[in-house]
Amino acid sequence: MFLEDDKIPIVALATPIGSSALSVFRISGKNSISIVENIFISIKSGKKLENQSTHTIHLGYIIEKNNFLDQILVSIFRSPFSYTGENMVEISCHGSSYIQEQILQLLLKKGMRLARPGEFTFRAFLNKKIDLSQAEAIAELILSENKASHEISLQQIKGTFTDAIKNLQKKLLDFASLLELKLDFSEEDVIFTKKSELILFLNELEETLKNLMESFSLGNAIKKGIYVVIIGETNVGKSTLFNHIIQEDRSIVSHIKGTTRDSVEEEIILNGIRFHFVDTAGIRKTKNTIEMMGVRKTVKKIQEAQVILYLFEASIKNRKKQKKILNEIQIIRDQYPLKKILAVANKSDLSSFQDIYNLKSKVPDFFEISAKNHQGIKKMLETLSNFFVEKLKEKNNIVVTQNRHYEALKQSLEEILLAHHLFLEERGTEDLVSIHIREALRYLGEITGEITNEDILKNIFSKFCIGK
Repeated sequence: MFLEDDKIPIVALATPIGSSALSVFRISGKNSISIVENIFISIKSGKKLENQSTHTIHLGYIIEKNNFLDQILVSIFRSPFSYTGENMVEISCHGSSYIQEQILQLLLKKGMRLARPGEFTFRAFLNKKIDLSQAEAIAELILSENKASHEISLQQIKGTFTDAIKNLQKKLLDFASLLELKLDFSEEDVIFTKKSELILFLNELEETLKNLMESFSLGNAIKKGIYVVIIGETNVGKSTLFNHIIQEDRSIVSHIKGTTRDSVEEEIILNGIRFHFVDTAGIRKTKNTIEMMGVRKTVKKIQEAQVILYLFEASIKNRKKQKKILNEIQIIRDQYPLKKILAVANKSDLSSFQDIYNLKSKVPDFFEISAKNHQGIKKMLETLSNFFVEKLKEKNNIVVTQNRHYEALKQSLEEILLAHHLFLEERGTEDLVSIHIREALRYLGEITGEITNEDILKNIFSKFCIGK
């Protein structure tokens, strides 16, 4: 990937291509400071860049064959106190496209090469400035589009997820050591640790792994946006509610039943979290082919969503119909236990909801609203967004967002469960238990990059922008 020529200094334009007020070039490599020295004249001090301390900025000119190209600022970062762990230079110049091209060509002539996507971060990984999970978090931070995903990425860059993995690895190593002692002294009737204590140890490891895995559904939703699907019978006000939430007339509103035939989607930010609201076709029995297609799409959207907003009319006083609503909500809860479900009685401006079957007490999140008059909607949306904010706090800022990390955690857990099963058997399985513990450690090592291969590295760093 990058390894064949990782000793050559690299350069990239770190700011967007095109004319701007300022542009910044990033340079990294053993001879980066001396190369820039050859094309730089200091305005005030006249001192050589090679003699300057790390983390200093110098005003001067870029020159080529005694021709002045631009007045610039040069920032120096010396190894190992730099982002990549190598000597680094950043050149801040004026943002003319012509100046950018001239400086770049000059640096290439002096022995540098263009950086590949993610190569600065890759060098930071190679020089142990960061681990692989932190490198992935940097890429996610650059792409973050809301407060929640931004905060998750920042926490991972700080190493909270890395610390959790290292803690797991330490516990597994401790367990392996105790197991080794048990094997070594098995013939001498020396007891270092009771079997019950080792089983308790495995239980704790399993619980920690499961908690991290459970955070993935939340982390993945935060990263991609939380899908909220609005469902209910025809003409209960789904489209009116949807239009008010997104503050735009996207869905057609009519007294005629079955107006919405296809799902309509729009995203908004609530409490720093991105939500995708989906207006769907009303669920009802129909022989209309187009309506049937719409209902099938609604069912698919329910399966994909993290939140189901079940809408019905507040004015319903028919006991049979209320019981039907309660049963349908219960079916959804049984079928999708991990989804957040909101029961919403709409049109409360016409009639307040009469709770014949104690629906309010049986459904944790019950709201009475008027989509037409905009009553109760703000409270409903605040409750929804606060739920996910609190969920993030519960996880203590350790939230898994990468599929790769989830799979590694899953495989590690499977190995520990196998070890646990063997450990419960009779004497003589300790050596097999050790094999599974070592495999569990190997999978955890893949997360941080202690154990990896070039294909994984190529896949991760190819998604970075050039200059990072």
